[in-house]
Amino acid sequence: MKDSLSYLVNQLLINNNISLDKKELAFQIQSHPSYPSLHAVTGVLDHFNVDNLALDVPDTEDTLKQLPKVFLAQILHKNQSKEFAIVNNKGPYYQITTSKSKKQKLSASEFLDMFTGVMVAVEKTDLVEEKNNSAKVIKNSLIIVSSLIVLSLFFSAKPSLIYILIFISSILGLFISVALKKQEQGIQNIIGNAFCSGESEKKDCNAVLTSKGANIFNLYKLSDLCLIFFSGLSLSMLFTSTLNISASFTFALILLSVPITLYSIYYQAVILKKWCLLCMSVVAILWIQSALIVFNVDTITSASWSISVVLVNSLGFLLALTLWHLLANNLDEFQGLKKVKIDLFKFKRNFNIFNSLLQSSKTIDTTIYNASEIVFGNADSSLNIVIVTSPFCGHCKPVHSVIEDILKKHSDRVAISIRFNANTDYPENNLVKIASRLIEIYNTNGEAVCLRAMHSIYQGQQTDAWLDEFGNCNNIALFFEELKKEQEWCTNNNLNFTPVILINGKTYPKEYDRADLIYFIEALYEENTISTEELKLTT
Repeated sequence: MKDSLSYLVNQLLINNNISLDKKELAFQIQSHPSYPSLHAVTGVLDHFNVDNLALDVPDTEDTLKQLPKVFLAQILHKNQSKEFAIVNNKGPYYQITTSKSKKQKLSASEFLDMFTGVMVAVEKTDLVEEKNNSAKVIKNSLIIVSSLIVLSLFFSAKPSLIYILIFISSILGLFISVALKKQEQGIQNIIGNAFCSGESEKKDCNAVLTSKGANIFNLYKLSDLCLIFFSGLSLSMLFTSTLNISASFTFALILLSVPITLYSIYYQAVILKKWCLLCMSVVAILWIQSALIVFNVDTITSASWSISVVLVNSLGFLLALTLWHLLANNLDEFQGLKKVKIDLFKFKRNFNIFNSLLQSSKTIDTTIYNASEIVFGNADSSLNIVIVTSPFCGHCKPVHSVIEDILKKHSDRVAISIRFNANTDYPENNLVKIASRLIEIYNTNGEAVCLRAMHSIYQGQQTDAWLDEFGNCNNIALFFEELKKEQEWCTNNNLNFTPVILINGKTYPKEYDRADLIYFIEALYEENTISTEELKLTT
């Protein structure tokens, strides 16, 4: 199955009581430039503020006893292939999980024979921003309520036993059809993993689903037909039962599907010589339904075959077919766009490309002598980012959110200088009042209070309310002069608009969104630290 790494990382987090958005986690891992390496895992964990540690430890029993109960490990198979696995210390044994359906129990010595020593451990901290489950709760509630309504409608008509069995088996077939579609698209799912994991010479679901025989008239894939057929069956059984109309036409269609299942078995056994257990489960359901009908053949022979009966029976299949044609292209396009998005982010997050554009951009001298400006983070860092901003600039608000995110994750690695481009010719201007007061708060109350004050004004707090909460500038002469220095620096460097981002004097590449900056902080810090060390060695 594709992207088992995302599944393993999610399981590592769950086992350490850390709950993140599964889809966002998978996207961040798959779009990381070094995916599927260990660096992609640690980089994404850092992105989510998950405290993590990647180590290469000795593969000894003493070391094993000191490791966390659950961790991500690299294991080596007998064929010399390597893969990641979740290791769970169960006491008497170690449970090794390499995918949703691949779990095995090993003794300590058996695990050590496979363990390369490379591992990742995580720990929950207060900085982790866990997912909001409200959307999932609403979605699940809607599904449950809808299902209960459908079941109530069906059973309120007091259907016969054969109707109940055909309806329930059709719903089961629909679930398996969805699993077939996901398997075909390489999406992890419980049913697909249960039936299709552990591919062998004889068993290979993907080979069957992607074969020529699974493409019907170059219009429908096998998974598509299964979805349409079982959706139609379920709807037709619901309509006929609710309206107290014979399902004879629907039963006849089930019997007509038997020859198709025989061809499917022949194709897998003789032509492909490979089996898809998911496909065979569909065959099994159709055979069970056919057997039920044959043993109750009077349900067809004695039933009415009027035009109204045929139309009601056909309605479910026509609705399923229509919906499929309306949604199929959108679903395929959605899957294609997901891949394009992942590839685009992987390209955009490639540091070499970003750095090449950064180094080719204009250089500006960021020095302001005897400055008392706002500097967040580590003032001694070799990585200095200057932000020219304004609380009343609409484009500056999202940049401030980026600043807050960077400080949460990398406050020890970066110095972020805040400069205001305020017209000091008008001292009573609200921008001048707020900017000078922010500089004063930083110099008198510290970084944390200043950051909170900036957060309030950048999140849209009204000026009067902000001034009531944080007050006016007390030492106007000193901090108005500081604001004037910043304005003069902006004027001298032709920085007339906000926001402006400068990274060690280099203007931020216009090809990138400003929100992308956070992805490059670690690499920028490492590069600038190396450059600084090399400069020290040569002097």
